[in-house]
Amino acid sequence: MTTEWLETDPANGMLIGPDGCHYANEKQAAHFGLLGLCGCGNPEGSYNFCRQFLQAHDSRTDDDRPWPPDIVEKLVANNPAMAAHVLAHLFTHLDLLEHGGSVGGSWLTTDGARIVDMGEMTEGEMHQNYPSPLAPEGR
Repeated sequence: MTTEWLETDPANGMLIGPDGCHYANEKQAAHFGLLGLCGCGNPEGSYNFCRQFLQAHDSRTDDDRPWPPDIVEKLVANNPAMAAHVLAHLFTHLDLLEHGGSVGGSWLTTDGARIVDMGEMTEGEMHQNYPSPLAPEGR
């Protein structure tokens, strides 16, 4: 099996994903190795939700497509449970959550707890001593 972005392990014919793990096909390599998703819950739905999210930002073929945030807002509104599921996977991939048998039962890591314990951020805190093109002059 040959792909343009994955190598094949000659010892077993499996694809070697970007994470160094072995996969039977490209979609598995993308699911686990690129997206950082796992096999719990609804893995096919998670992959497809992420693909639709990315598709909303695909400007390669259609210059007249709707504004991506509008597409994503509709995607999330039509699939709130899947959006929550994928966000839990994302936060797990970022090492802010971890989970056992189901991502729905995730718990905070030390870094996740640190962020919760710091409280909400204000605009002033975000721009404090940080030059930003979005910050008003003098901040």
